[in-house]
Amino acid sequence: MDYGARLTRIGLGTWARICGQVLPLGLLAAIAGCATTGIDVDHFQPPITIQDAPAQEIIRYSIANNTTKIGLGPMRAQIPAFNGKGELIASWTPHRGGVGGRPTFVVIHGGHGVGPTNFATAAWLRNAFQANVLVLDSYWSRGRHENWATRTRFGVNMRVLDLIATGRWLRDVQGADPSQMFVWGDSQGGWTVLRGFTDDPFIRERMAGLYRGGIAAYPNCFSEGNPEAPTLSPYFAPIIIFTGGKDTATPISQCPRAVLSTAAKWVHYPDQTHGWDVANRGAAGVPADGECGKAQNIYNQFSVCRSNATTEDMRRNIQGFVAGLTP
Repeated sequence: MDYGARLTRIGLGTWARICGQVLPLGLLAAIAGCATTGIDVDHFQPPITIQDAPAQEIIRYSIANNTTKIGLGPMRAQIPAFNGKGELIASWTPHRGGVGGRPTFVVIHGGHGVGPTNFATAAWLRNAFQANVLVLDSYWSRGRHENWATRTRFGVNMRVLDLIATGRWLRDVQGADPSQMFVWGDSQGGWTVLRGFTDDPFIRERMAGLYRGGIAAYPNCFSEGNPEAPTLSPYFAPIIIFTGGKDTATPISQCPRAVLSTAAKWVHYPDQTHGWDVANRGAAGVPADGECGKAQNIYNQFSVCRSNATTEDMRRNIQGFVAGLTP
């Protein structure tokens, strides 16, 4: 019997349920210890039910403050989902000089949902690289505002499928150059970067022609070999990872060593909390350096302290990383 072919036919959902049971030796060898590969598309594409961005403020600041006021496109449904059922909400800002021949950055949010820091990051990327920028939301369109529980149906595998869908839209509809397309993610968005560039056959086949590399800031790095916390690393394309030694939300103790060591570059800031680049005065405001706050996460109200110096150092590292990968 061709056990590899059987794996393809039975699909991830069935495979996850039979792992650990009594199986033919050939099948046990083929699944290599039941480490999850692939993505169960039916499970990790929750229905899209909302077509409009919420009217309420995002962490005290309006959507207009975070988009229009800093020259970013409005948040609207426009990215066809991976499964073709509905559209994801995103802010798309093509460069005034045209989309082609320049970098494009996709900015993806953490478990608190899209917020001012994501828009501030997009604005910096636009200005620093004369780039096209897209801020992608994965929750609003599905009637949610957060994924604090982290290892859920709305976690990293769902986010990778959203990332693939976005890359296809940018390449095929907007004319972005895949050889200059990058992903920036923070927290659970950073986790998505780690998973999105992991050398898993399903992912590599769909991601490799879409993105040149990735940037992961203070990422979750659960790598447990199951669908809600799938295996991370090694990577099929260059990524740069930033971590903080005082981060109690996504501490590096979560991370198998290879998750960090197989990145193109890993930068660690021993004295930094989670979210050192937080836009604590909205994307349009001047951030208050040194100010600390607490996360809204009901499971872990971790500290978030702004550091201008660390943010600037991270950005210098990113400029060097991107320069080394683009014309």
